[in-house]
Amino acid sequence: MLLAIDIGNTSTVLGVFSGEDLVAHFRIHTDRMRMESEYRVMLRNLFALENLPPPKAALLSSVVPPVEREMKEAIERLFGIRAQVVDAEATGLEIVIDNPREAGTDRLVNAVGALGYPSPTGRYIVVDFGTATTFDLVEAPNRYLGGAITIGPQTAADALAARTAKLPRIDLVPPAQVVGKNTLDALRSGLVLGYAALVEGMVRRFKEEAGEALVIATGGFAATLKDLCPSFDVVDEDLTLKGLLRIHKGQG
Repeated sequence: MLLAIDIGNTSTVLGVFSGEDLVAHFRIHTDRMRMESEYRVMLRNLFALENLPPPKAALLSSVVPPVEREMKEAIERLFGIRAQVVDAEATGLEIVIDNPREAGTDRLVNAVGALGYPSPTGRYIVVDFGTATTFDLVEAPNRYLGGAITIGPQTAADALAARTAKLPRIDLVPPAQVVGKNTLDALRSGLVLGYAALVEGMVRRFKEEAGEALVIATGGFAATLKDLCPSFDVVDEDLTLKGLLRIHKGQG
């Protein structure tokens, strides 16, 4: 049993693997103020909820050091196992960018997860929708070649609501048509259809520069854009967790 945890700026995703099978999946809000004892209670309750045995190993990917520290200690105290925090070296990737230390661990773990899929060209474009939206170029057998970063759709929606007097918070669902007839649909058009256009444009530019590639979308917004982005070859919301499993098995 492997406990795999992806700690992001907005959400923390926990997965429990039995062999190759993802037998439990949890998503919680990332809270920088939560203490180790609170994580112990949370983990104990989640495992009890799904009637899971204690894990034999734990692997963490994190971009939030305070949460990483408290979560790691909670796992070790609760389950009596060592919780490993993934770094660039652990991924086994050749990181071909100006400063390899700048590469986010989550992006590298996604790259390892992508390499688990067969690609006719040996190249991959990973699109990850989170607090930021990231585009990453990966090449078999183990090369991370860089990418692009822009604001995430929910982050953009929250910023609009916070910095304008009359624009409300909305659910990010596709509108019935591009031309909105009211404020809500106009926002959905810009934020959902606009992001679909952004993604399609960036994928096209990546392919023009690097050649054909298998396009894998992940993150909470990937399913929303699935039918709006014909460039997506695969939508896998568990890509990061699968990357952690591959690293655990020495397949990075």
